[in-house]
Amino acid sequence: MKDQAHTLRRIFEEGTTKTPEVLSVTSGKGGVGKTSIVVNMGILMASRGKKVLVLDADLGLANVDVMLGMAPKLTIKHVLDGQCAIEDIVLTGPGGIKIIPASSGIQELSDLNPEQQISLVNALDHFDGDFDYMIVDTGAGISRNVMYFNAAAQRIIVVATAEPTSITDAYALIKVLRKHHGIKRFDLIVNNVTSKFEGDHVAEKLMMVCDRFLGDVALEILGSIPHDKSIPECIKAQKAFVGVNPNSDAAKRLARIVGRLEDTSRVSLGGNLQFFFRKMLLNQAKGTSHAGYSVHGTY
Repeated sequence: MKDQAHTLRRIFEEGTTKTPEVLSVTSGKGGVGKTSIVVNMGILMASRGKKVLVLDADLGLANVDVMLGMAPKLTIKHVLDGQCAIEDIVLTGPGGIKIIPASSGIQELSDLNPEQQISLVNALDHFDGDFDYMIVDTGAGISRNVMYFNAAAQRIIVVATAEPTSITDAYALIKVLRKHHGIKRFDLIVNNVTSKFEGDHVAEKLMMVCDRFLGDVALEILGSIPHDKSIPECIKAQKAFVGVNPNSDAAKRLARIVGRLEDTSRVSLGGNLQFFFRKMLLNQAKGTSHAGYSVHGTY
C-alpha cells in the first residue's frame, strides 16, 4: 500500500508535458462498428498531418490489431506483468498511426484491479511519444474497464446504430457515466444508417430520452455514417475501408466527422494526457469500480 501511494503521488507531482487530445470511442452495445470507426478515424487524422496513437482498451479481447491483420508478439499484458516497457509493444499501422495492442482471450484483463490500473497509468505516463490525438477504443457495455477509460477521457464519442437495443444501451452507458461520474458532455456518431433521415431520427430519439430523464446532459451530434456493403468485406480482408474506398460515401462522411472533431477541439479545456492520467488516478483513488450498475427497468 505504501508503494502504491508513492506511485500515485509521484505521477500526480510529475505530470507530463505531452499534450494530445484524448478521445474515447465507446458503445453500449457490441457490434456497432466502434473499432472500425476508431481505426479509420485514426488513419484519416494521420492523412491530415496529425500524429495519432490508438489505445486498444478492450484489454482482454483485442480488436484493433486483428482488424488490421497485425500479429503482435507483445501486448499490454506483457507490460502489466513487468516483462517489457510500453514502447516495446507499440505497432505502426496504416498511415503511420501508432497502436498499443490489447491481449486476446485474457480474462483477468477484462476487469483490472487497482494495482493493474496504477501499473497501466504508470506505463502510459512514461511513454515517450509526441501525438496530436490519442484515441481510446473501449470495450462495449458498462463494465468497470469501460467506465474507467471513459471517465478519464476528455471527450467521449458514443457510437450507436438504428437498432432499438443499440439506442437503449447507448442511453444506459450515458446514464451511468452521468450518474456515477458526473459527465455531462457526449458526442454521438450514428453508424450503418440507410439514410441521413434515419441517422437524424436515431440522434433525436437519444437526445429526447437524455433530455427527459437526465436533464443536464449535452449530446453533440457529430454525424452519421451510411451503410456500405464493402465495409464488411474490408473487415474480412483486414483492411481499412478509407484506404480501400476513399471516395465512398462512408469514407467521405467519416472524413467530415473528423473535420468536425478538429474544428471543435477541446484541448484548451485541459484534455491532454496529463489530464487523462490524473483523471484515471483520481477515479481509481475514489474507487470508481461501481460493480453491478443497474440500468434496466428504470430511467
